[in-house]
Amino acid sequence: MTKHFKLTVAALALTLGAHGALAASAIELTDPTFAPEGIGIAKDGTIYTGSLTQGALVAIDPKTKAVTEFAASGANGMVTTVGVHVTGDDSRVMACSSDPGFAVHTGEAAPALVAFDRISGDAVGRFEIPGGGFCNDIAEMTDGTILVTDSFAPRIYALAPGADHLTVWLEDERFVSQGIALNGIDVDGDAVYFVQYNAGDMFKAEVNADSTSGAVTQIHMERKLNFPDGLLALGDDEFLVVEGGGLQKGARGALTVINLEGDHADLHTIAPDLNVPTTAAIHGETLYVVEGQLDHLFDPEAGAPDTYRILEIALP
Repeated sequence: MTKHFKLTVAALALTLGAHGALAASAIELTDPTFAPEGIGIAKDGTIYTGSLTQGALVAIDPKTKAVTEFAASGANGMVTTVGVHVTGDDSRVMACSSDPGFAVHTGEAAPALVAFDRISGDAVGRFEIPGGGFCNDIAEMTDGTILVTDSFAPRIYALAPGADHLTVWLEDERFVSQGIALNGIDVDGDAVYFVQYNAGDMFKAEVNADSTSGAVTQIHMERKLNFPDGLLALGDDEFLVVEGGGLQKGARGALTVINLEGDHADLHTIAPDLNVPTTAAIHGETLYVVEGQLDHLFDPEAGAPDTYRILEIALP
């Protein structure tokens, strides 16, 4: 998949067209108040995304594009549903629940990583963020350990297989910041990679043999990333980063491919001028990108959002 993607970066840019004018299809989320953010995809192609405003999860049929409720608003203490992840064994849908203050369930539950049985939709776990914070994005290591970024504290948490609570996997004072800091995270080989939203930086954390965190290195880039949100490892030191563009009225984002050589990176923007995208996932030969339009939630001058979409881009 990685080599195929590398060979088609130019073709993908052409598919998207000038200034990101999309020649691909899109799945529309017709509820104007839904405000999607995260995305996870099961092995059968079922797409899961959550609502920032409702604290809910929906499932999308990959063939019919029908959108159905998977976890009701407020289920398992969800307040603002951010990152979404389907576990590697396809058994659970996990989501980050946080509380930035604009959701219908604001104040009802503490920030937490929540888990649902993927088949029944039943709640099967709730793991609160130590000391509060902002549960943002989710990744999974090869041994099944779940990692979670905290955007309000300089920490990444771990949920080991079978554990009943989160532990601090990494804590680094360089990530202390006002506002949204640590965000997108993914695993590639023997390392964990993550981005810092407000600073526009990318980092690598080595993984020790016992799955604990090792040395942390900043990736040197030719420019700062433009409010990086989702991060998707493509393998062989290649990543797709979703540059959100910020939270102010009129913000626009992009998809950028990052190619690493050691601790240095080359950046190639393949889709500019997207409508504040947040996260992305690949299933088979299709790239799915959520346009979360976060400016309409955080900037009172932004007005009503356009129809929420998940872009569906066929990789040539």
